[in-house]
Amino acid sequence: MLLFLSGCNLLTYPAYILFGQTHQSVKAEYRGLTGKKIAIIVAGQPAIEFDQPYARMDLALVSAQSISDHIKNVTFADQDQIDRFQRESLDWYSVSISEIARKFDAEVVLYIDLIQFTTAEIDSINLLRGRIWAQVSVYDMSETKPDSPKYETEVQVIYPEEMPLPISDSTSIAVRQNTLLMFADELARKFYDHKKEIRK
Repeated sequence: MLLFLSGCNLLTYPAYILFGQTHQSVKAEYRGLTGKKIAIIVAGQPAIEFDQPYARMDLALVSAQSISDHIKNVTFADQDQIDRFQRESLDWYSVSISEIARKFDAEVVLYIDLIQFTTAEIDSINLLRGRIWAQVSVYDMSETKPDSPKYETEVQVIYPEEMPLPISDSTSIAVRQNTLLMFADELARKFYDHKKEIRK
């Protein structure tokens, strides 16, 4: 019986452990995206852009899709226009966030600063494992200081988590695609209430 667990204070145990639940409720960390037009800006180091030339566009598109799947009434600035702006304006990094928002008529800027994006396993030339790590900032243009982030976080994912996969054309595509989707899902979960699976 639970009452006779040796030396245990049951009040210190989460309910999902005591009653065998496999999911835990997690509250949104930031709720300010609902009903807003969002410009997604993805920045990355030159080495990342060289290794993953489509990283900015692909990451922005999957992130927009995952956010719109779970948050009501959000719209997004045209990602092709944002990509063209970044490619044609080499000094775009020096443009203020509020100026970028005005350029794309956005109420919120979701800024994803890539630290790592790779599909190669560390210290291996024939194994694959996707890794994406980014610092994420949300800027709300309705704030008195729109160029200061309203919310900041980090998102880091690894796919597959268990072990790397042998390299091939099919696994290269699958690893990259699933790593992108995993990142987008983890990012979107920052902005809505959700259930988190408890691993036993």
